[in-house]
Amino acid sequence: MPFLKPSTSALLGGVLCHLCYGTLYCWGNSTIYITSYFRQFDSELTTKDTLQVYAAALLGQALMMGAGGALENKIGARPASFLAIAGIAASSFISAQCATALQLLFAQLLFGAAMGVGYLPPMSLGYKHLPKRKGFVSGLIVGGFGAGSFIFNFVVTGIVNPEGKEVNDGGPNDGYYTDEAILDRVPTMYRVLGACYLVIGLTGAFCQVEPSGKGCGGGSEEESLLAVADGDAASGDKAEKAKAGGKEKDELAGKTTSEMIRDPLSFVLMSSLFCTAVGGMYMSATYKSFGEEHLKSDVFFATVGSAGAVFNGGCRVLWGMLADRIGVFEAMMVNASVFPVLFFVYNFAVKYEWSTMIIVCLMFGVYGGNYALYPAATAKLYGPLHAGSNYGNIFTLYGCLTAFIMYILGTTTIEYLSINYLILGCNLVGTGLVFFLRRAYRRRVLAEAGGGWDGRNQTF
Repeated sequence: MPFLKPSTSALLGGVLCHLCYGTLYCWGNSTIYITSYFRQFDSELTTKDTLQVYAAALLGQALMMGAGGALENKIGARPASFLAIAGIAASSFISAQCATALQLLFAQLLFGAAMGVGYLPPMSLGYKHLPKRKGFVSGLIVGGFGAGSFIFNFVVTGIVNPEGKEVNDGGPNDGYYTDEAILDRVPTMYRVLGACYLVIGLTGAFCQVEPSGKGCGGGSEEESLLAVADGDAASGDKAEKAKAGGKEKDELAGKTTSEMIRDPLSFVLMSSLFCTAVGGMYMSATYKSFGEEHLKSDVFFATVGSAGAVFNGGCRVLWGMLADRIGVFEAMMVNASVFPVLFFVYNFAVKYEWSTMIIVCLMFGVYGGNYALYPAATAKLYGPLHAGSNYGNIFTLYGCLTAFIMYILGTTTIEYLSINYLILGCNLVGTGLVFFLRRAYRRRVLAEAGGGWDGRNQTF
């Protein structure tokens, strides 16, 4: 926008686009409406069955994340974002015409693929503009993703169920809606979402201007990514790195994806992302279905989802700032240690409205931190030059695994509580992997320095 500084315009554009992508998290609130709608055509359909639709969106995003980074390198952030927004809008208009859950699955696969194309370009652009702001850039932009459902949960509920009617209690349609007035509004919901994507998302894409010269922050793209990876503590390390002969930067600044995947530590990174984030992903899709086993209030769960989205978005910025302050791996250790505790409490807290609100908001806030921390961790391990494509491929592996798990959980007859405990075990494995990752990185840096760098001033 001409009346904004280029850096401000680029960040605003990234946030607006990610607000649209973040409607992925509306699934937890809208799944009851969508499943009830398709039960008109298949009375055996359940919310666990339609969880496969959510899995398809995750799979689409995972498959296209790497391609999105490569596309941004070729055509720029603005064209890549225009393409992504057009894709998610088209998927919503197609979803409005779907008559079966299978058709919706393919429509949402398109949504996920378009979102994957558009996810990374705004962050890469932000790094070029503000190389000195480190985790703030990635935290702010992905904060838009986390906050997207705050706005759109109210939009969804306001369109489909403005009267706040409750689901059926008892009978063959227990836990679902059969009111035709509610069901007939589901296609309208998708059309309104598609129109919102075009207005908000295309505005965001237009705002994404490239920096003039070699970067508004006085550094190249490589330097900006390195700044994001290093954190505030890096400013005091220059003398120590000089003692090491700059070996770390020379050898790690430009690891390609093919080089990265030959390193066993990359699979530890991917596995830790999966194990620490899968719990939050599952919770975001099922908190309403799980909670309505005890609390049957549609308006309450719409409010919970929107409040959780605020925590998700706002805390991503805070996690990025924490990584700047204490180091990305330390922040990851805190994140991975706190979430399993919250997930355990979650299983008991959903019996009461006040405790449900608190625990879901806290879980969203901690879960969202993964998406601010892991891009920086990838750049820290494998350097800044190919950080976008490297993280895209890390996310692809994580996303495919998550989509597969969501598919399996959607076909099982195991109750939600038992599934929660299985995922809690996975979270605990992730905690151990993060601690191992931090230790392995510390050893690697010391080895690269040839033992001449004691690392006392470096935050690992």
